[in-house]
Amino acid sequence: MLRYWGEIPVPSNQANRSSFDLLQREFRTVEVQDPPLHQPSANKPRPTTMLDVPSEPCSLTIHTIQLIQHNRRLRSLIAMAQAQNQQQAEGIKTEDNEPLPSRPASPPLPDDLLPLDSKPPKMPFQLRHSDPERDFYRGKGEPVTELSWSSCRQLLYQSMATILAHTGFECANESVLETLTDIAHEYCLKFTKLLRFAVDREARLGHTPFPDVMEQVFHEVGIGSVLSLQKFWQHRIKDYHSYMLQVRGAVVNGQHQDVWLQYNCLSP
Repeated sequence: MLRYWGEIPVPSNQANRSSFDLLQREFRTVEVQDPPLHQPSANKPRPTTMLDVPSEPCSLTIHTIQLIQHNRRLRSLIAMAQAQNQQQAEGIKTEDNEPLPSRPASPPLPDDLLPLDSKPPKMPFQLRHSDPERDFYRGKGEPVTELSWSSCRQLLYQSMATILAHTGFECANESVLETLTDIAHEYCLKFTKLLRFAVDREARLGHTPFPDVMEQVFHEVGIGSVLSLQKFWQHRIKDYHSYMLQVRGAVVNGQHQDVWLQYNCLSP
């Protein structure tokens, strides 16, 4: 009988069984290891929450956050006043009811913000290229302050907290802020690396297919044109601030005017 190399000999009493069935099989679960969690904040000591560098937050953004918090307090007070009015209408007497707190004052408008009735600028937004004859374009001028890793981490952490508050979140877990800070950190690294590659490519080839390297990197990361930043500032920052002012006015002088009259009688 012809046999092939490596063939397992089969006894005569097991001639109908294949060679594979004769092998001793042990079924074991495949050990799958989860990929390690990439968390930049875990590799370095956590910086303190106190900023060691001067921070200049946007007054328009901060005032919008104050308006969001103010409107939230007003709605809470309206709900409390309506609940007490409902109890009085039903003839329910509750001795444990505490007097309602005084109505909070509206957050003042920052000094650097334009008045609400100001006219828009006559000149529309224009994208201008840097002047090659200026010292800034040539790299001359005062030396740029270099920030340490902890300082950048503090500023990025504060920025994430500001974004969440501006979005409308009243509070956030510390782990959420750390994770969002790590995501923003990786995004900034990707953006700056692409910008470095684009600048080197332009220096080597002498030209770029876009108006400038910044426009090119904006398209590569998915932002679009540089004008997208101006549109975001107009719609998400300025228009949203105007909308929150309208909401504050509607809560105070709109459909809840009768509730506020009763609230003023109930509050001390």
